Amino acid sequence: MTATETAENAGSGVQGAPLFQLEGVGFEISGRTILDDLDLMLEPGRVHGLIGPNGSGKSTLVKLLARQAHPRSGHIGFSGRPIDAYREREFARQLAYLPQTPPPTDGMTSRELVALGRYPHHGPLGRLGANDEVAIEEAMVRTGTGEFARRPVETLSGGERQRVWLAMMIAQGARCLVLDEPTSALDVAHQAEMLELVRRLCDDHDHSVVIVLHDINMAARTCDRLIALEGGKIVADGPPAEIVEPQMLERIYGVRMGVFSQPGTGAPIGYVA
Repeated sequence: MTATETAENAGSGVQGAPLFQLEGVGFEISGRTILDDLDLMLEPGRVHGLIGPNGSGKSTLVKLLARQAHPRSGHIGFSGRPIDAYREREFARQLAYLPQTPPPTDGMTSRELVALGRYPHHGPLGRLGANDEVAIEEAMVRTGTGEFARRPVETLSGGERQRVWLAMMIAQGARCLVLDEPTSALDVAHQAEMLELVRRLCDDHDHSVVIVLHDINMAARTCDRLIALEGGKIVADGPPAEIVEPQMLERIYGVRMGVFSQPGTGAPIGYVA
C-alpha cells in the first residue's frame, strides 16, 4: 500500500479496539433462527477458526462479518466502529472476503483476477498505477502464483485457484481476511498448503483472519482460537488444546471422539472413536 492508503486504513478504525465485537446478534431466514443472540469478541492479529457441524450457522456468521448480510437483531462493531458506518470502498480496504463458492472468472487470467483486488484503491474506471502493480506482484510472490499469471483461472487446479483467490485478497491490501471453507474442495496436500499460507499472513504480515473449517485437526493446527457453533449458538470457545478433547468434541459434533498427541509437537489430534 502507498503511504496515503496506509494512513487512510489506519484511521478507519480505533487503535487498540477489538477486531469484531458482536452483541446480541441474531439472524433468521423465513422465520427459522440461524444465529441466536450471539455475543462474541475477536482480537486483531490472530487466526480465528469457526468450527461445528453443517447448518450450525458458521457461513451465516462470516457473511455478517463481511457485510454480505445484515443481522436481524443486535450490534456488530468492526475495529471500534459500527460495521455499517464504513463506506463500501473504505470497508473493502479493511476487509477481504472469500465465499464458499467464488464468483465466475469469465476467462480472466490469474493476474487479471489478482488485479481486481486493487479496485477499492482506484475505483472501477481507474487505471492501475505503480503502487497497484507492486501490490499485485507482491501478492503473487507471497502465494507462489506468479508462474501461472498468464493462464486462465479455469485451467488451474483447485489448489492453484484457491491460491490465486488468496493472492487477490492480499493485493486488496486489507488487514482482515474472512474465508468461508477455502479448503473444502482440496486434497490434503493442498489444504495444508493453503492453511500454511494463511498462517504465515498472520505471523509474518500482521493480518487478522477469520476462517471456517470442517477438518478439526487442520483447524487446530492452523488457528490460535477455535469457536464452535451448534444450532446458531456458541457452544465452545478457546485455544485448540482446550477444544480438541473427547468430551468437548462429542458435545460439538454429537459423535464419540478420541484424542491423541501428535509425536514431536504434542498437538492434539481428534478421531472418531
